[in-house]
Amino acid sequence: MFITQIHISLQVKLSSQALAKHLPASAEVVGEALTEAMLALVKSQNVGYFPAIDFFQQQGLLDDDLIDAAETIGWFVAKLAREEVQIKLRPFFSKIEFQSVKCTAFGMPSVRPNQLDAWPALVEHYTPNEVKIDVLASVLKKNNQQQGMANWAKQLCRRNLDGSFEQLEITASSIVE
Repeated sequence: MFITQIHISLQVKLSSQALAKHLPASAEVVGEALTEAMLALVKSQNVGYFPAIDFFQQQGLLDDDLIDAAETIGWFVAKLAREEVQIKLRPFFSKIEFQSVKCTAFGMPSVRPNQLDAWPALVEHYTPNEVKIDVLASVLKKNNQQQGMANWAKQLCRRNLDGSFEQLEITASSIVE
């Protein structure tokens, strides 16, 4: 028996309805509040870009309760997404190992202050309902043939995770040598 390891990167977004069942606060409301705070800070600090949340958090310029709400929602979204991936993909792989599960709201947005659609793009970015997941999945096979395994894993993920999330993007799939 041969073991083939496949690295799979996913980006998933949970729906408002799925989160509303479990959370007292709306991810969208938190995203809008973070956007307002970041817009005000970028303007008052004369910063020419929108930084990641921790830039102003480390300076003590963001409301701790707002950050706590975003972190709590982000943690819960990561937990739900991880569980869903585990449940849906476990039957097809001998082992699934999560390399990382990160809420994208805490990364640096690809929005510029003079951009016309900055507000909705920032709200979408700072809303903590989306995570990036890196998985290392193992497959047991009788032969050592690895050709097409990365594409097979990508299609398998799409087929089994489609409908589980509001948005699903498989950003990478490759054989680990």
